[in-house]
Amino acid sequence: MADNKDEELLDNKKNTESEKSSEKIIPAKGTETISPNQELENMETHAQELHKAPGHGLKHYLFEFLMLFLAVFCGFLAENYRETLVNKEKELHYMQNLVADLKFDTSDLNFAIYYQQLWYNHLDSALQIPIERLGNINTQDTFFYHFFPYYSWMQPFLENDNTITQLRAGGFNLIRDKNVIDSINIVYNFYKNVKFGVDFNIACYWDLVHKAQQLMNLPPPWATIEEVIPKIVPQNTEIFIQYDKSAIKQLYSMMTNSKGTLIGTIVTEKQYREKAKRLLDYLLKKYDLK
Repeated sequence: MADNKDEELLDNKKNTESEKSSEKIIPAKGTETISPNQELENMETHAQELHKAPGHGLKHYLFEFLMLFLAVFCGFLAENYRETLVNKEKELHYMQNLVADLKFDTSDLNFAIYYQQLWYNHLDSALQIPIERLGNINTQDTFFYHFFPYYSWMQPFLENDNTITQLRAGGFNLIRDKNVIDSINIVYNFYKNVKFGVDFNIACYWDLVHKAQQLMNLPPPWATIEEVIPKIVPQNTEIFIQYDKSAIKQLYSMMTNSKGTLIGTIVTEKQYREKAKRLLDYLLKKYDLK
């Protein structure tokens, strides 16, 4: 009997230990299949949690705004700097062309003034011949020598206006220094006076030419200015085909008027030449040009 009790106690102890061991066993989790939708939902949930995390509040948004603002502002500065360089290059190009135009103008003015002064002197010499002496053939030869150069060749001055036209069409907006703009306008606005004198001189020229053709038998004008002054004055050749004194007086009056317009044009052109030279020197120094 005692043995049986011992066996029962031993069995009860084993069963109790077995139950305790079974309570400590952690069952293995089953493998779960995660769909793409569940994975996306998990990522969104994670992103929301990050936004809610400490340090991602108002300061975070202000920082992002500041970075965006700086990026846009720096881009604006870079574009503005690039545009400034381009405009500066265009301005320099305009000034180089304007300097070239002024150099051509001063050269053309020297040429025009020289021959206009020469024609003026010839007309003045022709007017010194009394009308009463024009019946003499030798006197007619002298008159022809002094009159024919002016009759053969008109030497007006016309400015080179390509660059100033472009500047007035919008190029002045690229010039930063107002003194440069004012200096240019002073010179080229003065050209209006020169053009007025030149246009009036041309009108007087054609009036005189038409009148001379009515009174004289004149050869055709020479083709180049170097041929204008006759190298061989016609000898014993009658030039006048009419000797009406009132008509010849009208011719002399037109010659006097032409001489006056010539000297007026010369004075104005000399003033313009001096202004153009000063502007040329100013631009050469201002933009470091040669």
